[in-house]
Amino acid sequence: MIESQINLVKDTVSQARKKLAAGKVYGSLNGQLENLVGSLSKRSKTIVKSPDGGDQALALMQQTAEKFIKQKKVFLTDDQLFEILRQLASPNPAYRDRGAFYFLTDMISNKALSFEQMRWITNYLISDDRLFAHILEPLNDAVFERSFSMLVLGQLLATDAQDHFIDDQLRNRIIEQVASYSLLEQDGRGFVGEKGWAHAFVHIGNVLTVLFGDERIRRSDKLLLLASMLVGYHNVAVPFVAGEDSRLASFLAYATKINRLYEDYFLRVLKFWHQGLTAQMSISTESGWNKVYNRNRLLQVILLKTDSFPRPIIDYIQSSKDFLS
Repeated sequence: MIESQINLVKDTVSQARKKLAAGKVYGSLNGQLENLVGSLSKRSKTIVKSPDGGDQALALMQQTAEKFIKQKKVFLTDDQLFEILRQLASPNPAYRDRGAFYFLTDMISNKALSFEQMRWITNYLISDDRLFAHILEPLNDAVFERSFSMLVLGQLLATDAQDHFIDDQLRNRIIEQVASYSLLEQDGRGFVGEKGWAHAFVHIGNVLTVLFGDERIRRSDKLLLLASMLVGYHNVAVPFVAGEDSRLASFLAYATKINRLYEDYFLRVLKFWHQGLTAQMSISTESGWNKVYNRNRLLQVILLKTDSFPRPIIDYIQSSKDFLS
């Protein structure tokens, strides 16, 4: 059931991408994606298995980092990389955040890994098993692997912008997987108790910013990514309270000034949100009100960044005061 829904989202994204490239579905894209996400149903929570071997992985990371400082080069086998990557799924921030994430980004930014290894890691991070694990279940610990896979992917994409180790086939897969993930992710939590940061939509914003700066990616693909993120954000039923609105507003400011196409599309979505809000007679659920105030907080942040956005967007938000009431 869940697999079929994920496949439906992936197939819809793939078809929408082809149609956008052919100059079709621009006007109906937001509505199509909204209907798609609205049709998804959650399943009951299942057990999320945490990776073992955290202490051993930390020791390997420490030894490798020390060797790199001394020798300026390292050698990690695929099995060793796999043991480190597994810790991105750990609910323990010492293994995940301060461990695997810090280590991997340090190795990537210092060019300590080969292009082949970075391609392998990229494929690992964007696999269905990483990005879609337990994604349509109630809030669960699998969010850490999903979110941190996106976070490390952002670092890889930033490195690829200079070194070009990602080929067209892999880049195409990244675009479709990121768009699908943006539509499916429903966990808007920021800092999660003793388990640390989840921050899925902040990490989505990071990845989209890098992708929008890549001139090798077609405008139609960037439009699909923008549309998917906006629909995903619009449908998260838990409150964004840990800077997600600020991060996405910064991305939107950047995107809407790259090309008039993205400005026009975002303005179209703002009007859709406004029409949907005014059409509702009443809201009687916690999730419904969370969605309203998530939208409001994003718009309020945008108004604080007036000089960063095209004037038509600011003018429209200011003319729709009931958005923020």
